[in-house]
Amino acid sequence: MGKIRNIDRATNRELEAYLDHLGWRENPFAHPARLEEYVLPESDHIADITAQVRSYTGPILIHSRYSGAGKTTLLKMLLTEYDHDHNPIYVGEHNVTPHELVSIVAAEMGVEPADSTKLTEQRIRSELSTHRGDPYLLGIDEFGLNDPDTLHVIQFLNDLDGMKVILTGMSSQWRAIGQLGTDGRAFQRRVGYQLELGAFDDTQTVELVRRRIAASKDAPFEEATIEPFDPEALGIVQDESGGVPGVITAACSELITLGAYQHANGRGGEITPLLANAIDYADGDVEPARQ
Repeated sequence: MGKIRNIDRATNRELEAYLDHLGWRENPFAHPARLEEYVLPESDHIADITAQVRSYTGPILIHSRYSGAGKTTLLKMLLTEYDHDHNPIYVGEHNVTPHELVSIVAAEMGVEPADSTKLTEQRIRSELSTHRGDPYLLGIDEFGLNDPDTLHVIQFLNDLDGMKVILTGMSSQWRAIGQLGTDGRAFQRRVGYQLELGAFDDTQTVELVRRRIAASKDAPFEEATIEPFDPEALGIVQDESGGVPGVITAACSELITLGAYQHANGRGGEITPLLANAIDYADGDVEPARQ
């Protein structure tokens, strides 16, 4: 067996022994946030989104300057929460062409896409004109504006009776819409509600860690602690990550691996400030602030 595979097996054994020691079924930081692990934005913001879904007046926009801020997870959570009285459609393909976008929506509605965007739109409109069931809740994740016609398709879908639209994207994409001219600025004015997700504060970072650990232990969140993280070590993670959730989870995942190595070598299992200072942190892909 090759040296690399030997090292990989030894690392996996160390990690498995460490997780067993902690009473975890997996490394809780080695995957995208699941719904039960997600740290919600402020309750007032969630209330505003839910009110907009109920009394829809225009697209809902969730955006952020930070990659890894939780936009996709929040979108999926909203689609799941409303699936009892809406027909959710999730579009996760990034930077789709106008025809690809409208074809995906048509197929999810059970409508046969046509060869052209306009004909596919007509088929969708015809389907909705006779639709008597729950409205559709369309989530377009990481929308792209590489083609201005994509904006026209989103406008078309938004204007249909029985169709509600939620968009996620980077804040720069949202600003770019206004640079498309009159149509872009008109679309911005029609957005019913927008939420910008920011970086986490100390309290939210602790909640993230506790929620992840609770899920890994199949325990209620209220009973979860931050062990094996030393509070000071978690403070370093917060500072070095800039509070970006995606960077926090990546750092914690790496620290669990280091904790497993330390535990295997008889040096205890605590994630110490020394370990937290020893790893490299991603930059979070932060967009420059507007001047």
